[in-house]
Amino acid sequence: MTRNLMLINASDPEEYRIAIVRDGILDGFHIETIGSENRVGNIYLGIVEKIEPGLQAFFVNFGVGKNGFLSAGEVHPDYYQGEPEKGLPLDKILKKGDTVLVQVIKEMPGKKGDQLTTYISLAGRYLVLSPGNPTKGVSKKIQDEKERQRLKEMMSSLPIPEGFGVIVRTAAHGVGKRELIKDLQRLLRLWESIREKAMRSQPMTLIHREQDFLLRTLRDYFTPDIQEIVIDDKESYQRVKAYMEVISPKKRGIVRLHKDDVPIFERYGIESQIEAIFKREVQLPSGGSIVIEPTEGLITIDVNSGKGKGTKGVEDTAFKTNMEAAREILRQLRLRDIGGLIVVDFIDMKNAKHIREVEKAVKEEAKKDRAKINLGSISKFGILELSRERLGPQIESLTYEPCVLCQGRGLIPSVESAAINALRQIRSKLRSKGLMGIEVQLNPKVADYLQNAKRRKLADLEDKYGLSILIGSNSALKPGEILLNTIEESTISQ
Repeated sequence: MTRNLMLINASDPEEYRIAIVRDGILDGFHIETIGSENRVGNIYLGIVEKIEPGLQAFFVNFGVGKNGFLSAGEVHPDYYQGEPEKGLPLDKILKKGDTVLVQVIKEMPGKKGDQLTTYISLAGRYLVLSPGNPTKGVSKKIQDEKERQRLKEMMSSLPIPEGFGVIVRTAAHGVGKRELIKDLQRLLRLWESIREKAMRSQPMTLIHREQDFLLRTLRDYFTPDIQEIVIDDKESYQRVKAYMEVISPKKRGIVRLHKDDVPIFERYGIESQIEAIFKREVQLPSGGSIVIEPTEGLITIDVNSGKGKGTKGVEDTAFKTNMEAAREILRQLRLRDIGGLIVVDFIDMKNAKHIREVEKAVKEEAKKDRAKINLGSISKFGILELSRERLGPQIESLTYEPCVLCQGRGLIPSVESAAINALRQIRSKLRSKGLMGIEVQLNPKVADYLQNAKRRKLADLEDKYGLSILIGSNSALKPGEILLNTIEESTISQ
């Protein structure tokens, strides 16, 4: 029997992790660390500081340090200095010093400013509300024509004020009119509060903060087929309970607090699957593998064959491996949130039917992704090109940092992430019987962080298990490496 779970690891405040597991397989993974809080969706009152005719854009100071990039095409006609028309000079659209209400649509890495828009959109559980942009539609992810028609008819009868647009989200599949009206009313109240705050605020002010990581992930990724939500932190459990009461009261009973001493991801057997997200090579069931290589400007993925267990010949081995790779590649892109141009080098196949089957498998797996994906066809050389929209920061960037030893060509775990991982391993080892203590050696920076930022956690573990935890520094170890030795009762008695 298929079991679909949402697992929430919130016991370490420095690193929240949420996993979606379908029948024991990691199907979705989301992480947020301290300092990586997402600004996408936040609404600010900004001020135009610079006009760039060459870029057809404005640079807007909205109070976060770096000026944001506002393309001329992202300026609502209500801001124009006159009648809207094509080819209007930039100074007829906005002037330096003008105040604008902007929303972050994309965070940019490095020194680049965030991408902004004045076309505000507010996401609810079932609907996205767009004030001043009266476009209406149903998510393309809902492909069943009968369901699309049902939702369109329902949407046409909703009390949507003039000048507002509404998009029906994928989560609305199978939902009744009453739930849609409630969601619409919540969003209209939210917009009114945003508008009122903007009118009485000074420029460079945060007007509306998007929901935090926990509730945002629930809103966007909880689906009706999820049978249980399990959380390992009492405060987060209460918040999820309360939120489910609002968005899906009938499902509030599926929320459960994880009370086991065994860490939540370890209990459900997915910690090793999460570790695989950060590896260059991913193994396939039949012995093959895929190798994911970031390069300048694109991602290359190479498919390698294994021993071909149970296959008849070269063509069958290639087909079987490519079918497994097709599904795993799209899954890894989703789990890692890899965006941009991706080039896949499949194993050569001669049979045209096999090629079509692999393309079909890629398309089917792509339907599971919330991100926009553009797919090409497999060429005669076995090459498939595709592009994927990145929904947030790439997973690696949240928990890894450039390696100073290789001039930024590689990545190592961040100190915070390495310390939290060490703490997880310590917790896991503490459950062994007959222990008197544990000796842990870590990279000096990681050891220092653990002994200071996590001193209370270590003391609590010592009290709980009645033993000592000794943290030592070892300069030969890299961040992420750990030497862990146990002090056992039998050793002490000798």
